[in-house]
Amino acid sequence: MYRRIIILTILLFLSFRLIGQEENYISLYLLNFTRYVEWPAEKRTGTFIIEVLGHASVYEKLKEVVSGKKVGNQPIEVRNYMTAKEIGKPHMMFVGHWRSREMSQVLDKLEGESTLIIAEKEGMIDQGAAINFIIKDGKINFEFKETHARQRGLSVSSRLARMGIVLD
Repeated sequence: MYRRIIILTILLFLSFRLIGQEENYISLYLLNFTRYVEWPAEKRTGTFIIEVLGHASVYEKLKEVVSGKKVGNQPIEVRNYMTAKEIGKPHMMFVGHWRSREMSQVLDKLEGESTLIIAEKEGMIDQGAAINFIIKDGKINFEFKETHARQRGLSVSSRLARMGIVLD
């Protein structure tokens, strides 16, 4: 009996550690994506906006990661929203797993915008995300569909494609 409790406790602890690590990795990936994507000239002035929909822990970690950093000459601001109705016109939009059912609303709201859309649930590439995080063999990786980025006026370095799983 005690052995089962100890094993369950260890498994629970490891799963919480993985969740915490997931937020670290996603936040670092989001920052690094800015190095491999070029936005149109009109988006290269003012503040660089990254919006997070429905994933408060990624938002909190991302704020830490980008603190004091810039994309080119643009300071980075991170915003968090709980519904698609609230989102603005960001450079990058991260749609958390729990809000993936709002992807069509996100796409409608960002129609015609040069926004890199990133998600974290299976099937989101097919729904319009340019990048989708997946866990494969116990590691966080990402799928990438360049046509979805290009449709939004974004130019993506081939180096980004080599780091992920290309689906074009």
